[in-house]
Amino acid sequence: MSKQLEQIDVLIVDDSAINRKFAERILKDDYRVVCADSGRQALEYLEIYEPKLILLDFRMPEMDGAETMAKIRENPAWEKIPVIILTADSAPETEKEFFELGAADFIVKPFVPMTVKSRIGRMIELYGLRVELEDKLEEKSKLLEKVSLNSILAIANTIDAKDAYTSGHSVRVAKCSEEIAKRLGWSEEEVRNIYHIGLLHDIGKIGVPDSILNKPSRLSDEEFVQIKKHPVIGGEILKNIRMIPNVADGALYHHERYDGKGYPFGLSGEDIPYCARIIAIADAYDAMTSNRIYRAKLPDLKVVNEFERCSGTQFDPHLAHVFVGMLNEGFYLLPETKREGDNAVNEQWNIVDDNRTLLNRILSEYGSGKNALDSLTGLHNRGYGEKAIDELLAEGHKGALMITDLDNFKNVNDTYGHLMGDKILKLLAAALSSNVADKDVLCRLGGDEFVVFFTDDVDRETLQERVRHIMDAFATSLAEINFENLTHISAGIALCPSDGKSFSALYSNADKALYFVKKNGKNSCSFYQGTSIGASNQKPGTDLDHIRHMLEGGMDESRGLFKVPYEEFPNLYNYLSRCVKRKGQMVQTILFTLGSENQDYLDNSICEDAMSTLEVAAAYSLRMVDVGSRYSSLQYIVVLVDTNIENGRMVADRVINQFYKIYSGSSVTLSYDIQTMVVNA
Repeated sequence: MSKQLEQIDVLIVDDSAINRKFAERILKDDYRVVCADSGRQALEYLEIYEPKLILLDFRMPEMDGAETMAKIRENPAWEKIPVIILTADSAPETEKEFFELGAADFIVKPFVPMTVKSRIGRMIELYGLRVELEDKLEEKSKLLEKVSLNSILAIANTIDAKDAYTSGHSVRVAKCSEEIAKRLGWSEEEVRNIYHIGLLHDIGKIGVPDSILNKPSRLSDEEFVQIKKHPVIGGEILKNIRMIPNVADGALYHHERYDGKGYPFGLSGEDIPYCARIIAIADAYDAMTSNRIYRAKLPDLKVVNEFERCSGTQFDPHLAHVFVGMLNEGFYLLPETKREGDNAVNEQWNIVDDNRTLLNRILSEYGSGKNALDSLTGLHNRGYGEKAIDELLAEGHKGALMITDLDNFKNVNDTYGHLMGDKILKLLAAALSSNVADKDVLCRLGGDEFVVFFTDDVDRETLQERVRHIMDAFATSLAEINFENLTHISAGIALCPSDGKSFSALYSNADKALYFVKKNGKNSCSFYQGTSIGASNQKPGTDLDHIRHMLEGGMDESRGLFKVPYEEFPNLYNYLSRCVKRKGQMVQTILFTLGSENQDYLDNSICEDAMSTLEVAAAYSLRMVDVGSRYSSLQYIVVLVDTNIENGRMVADRVINQFYKIYSGSSVTLSYDIQTMVVNA
């Protein structure tokens, strides 16, 4: 039983009574303080007290600060306690020595009370934050482990449910493998790992037709060929699972034989992974001791005889010897064990959450023998993509749907042939695959069109950076085959929930954004900029068209074309006019428009609050030379001087991101339109 330590804030360690008293006087009003007069006493106190911080004098007789620090860092219970060195030596080389020893900070004697309080307060605050973070991390780790195990159980149950004659087989193989590992003296972690490998060893059966698995009579040669594919399918499914070491080996090699006469590769002896040799014994044991439609289970003595007879041929001789010893000592999987395993699967299925994605992927790709992969690129096909994205949206996930296609791709096929076109499509698939996360959904819709759903990622700047990485990776791949600039990527992005809450809605709006890119130079990416419900029936660009017409057409602003009820707008307009007319500078005008998600109008109080927030967001995001003004009750106009449209879009995205960070209301949308205005001198 662990001992209970008394909680304190600061342990002061100093051989000088005066220094201890002075430090204690500075801190006692704000912290719980305990003092030690030597390094040795400090170590004794650490057995009693649990401080958040240690103040340690560096120059002490007998055990000095360096030795005391080393003792503290050697003990796992104390090693994370921050230590501040107390010293009269402030030379740079001494300071370097402190930090090399692992000190968090140092305070120079004689003490300055304000400095002492400030540094200690900051360090204790950091200690508290670190402890809180570690607690949360431990809690998350436990939750992840629990969810992961539940997902494994759910997958095992799904596999067994396909075969009416082997219900509970995976759980029993896992339990048997676990017992063998314990007999071999494996560590607790290794035992748990082989149990999980056993649960998933037959996962490849998900790709075998039910009609074959449940056939009551002997299989034909063709049907047996289908059955023999399940280890390869299982290995393919599990090859990227890092959570369970060697899990793919258990699925891929558990039907190999020690004499080399097994399948799928005919491996023999030590070439067969050790975990697969264990699974092979557990798998065979469950087959022998289970009733099948074509035979009853074998008697106990017959089971022992079979393992002795097949030792060195079908089974690893050492493992067979160990297992026979277990059988002779009475090892048996009781019926209750089988039922308990199955019930555990069913009861725990309800709390599987994020890791259900793994199960859904497996069922979608391999269920009923149907494959949801595109044959050319190896990516998911449209059917899988639509379903997976809609499921994520139904679960409440936000995200960004991106459609990409290749510029001038028809010319590539016409000029260089479809083989080269296929090669380029594979390069694009590789560029996309290498720049999406495991939680994202990537699929090929058909032709040169691909879709990515960036799960839970709606930050525009981050998304632009991710798209830039994809474009750079694709361009690099083209350059490597001497086809640089032959084609490029164009992309359109729609955000959930602002631009849609289903695959079809997001796809439609992302396609509109892609169309915009295609019509405005290609080789770029654009976010969907739909008209908000709360705006007028005119498109946001209509107002910008009026401004462009006035400035570039030479109209006199004194004619009163713009009667805007905001006094700062005339100043902005005059500034804009001078930039365009007199200086010939390139100017980007951005018109932001507020709208509502849930109704046809915005309440006045909501509108004013949102507009005030928008003004703050714009002020925070603009350069000193840029200006902005209210344009209408729902619109705010910004003028960016001497910049291009790409930078203008980056600024607009920055304003929108800042708006959503600080706006405390709900159901308000913010969109924008941007136009370049320039008059040639």
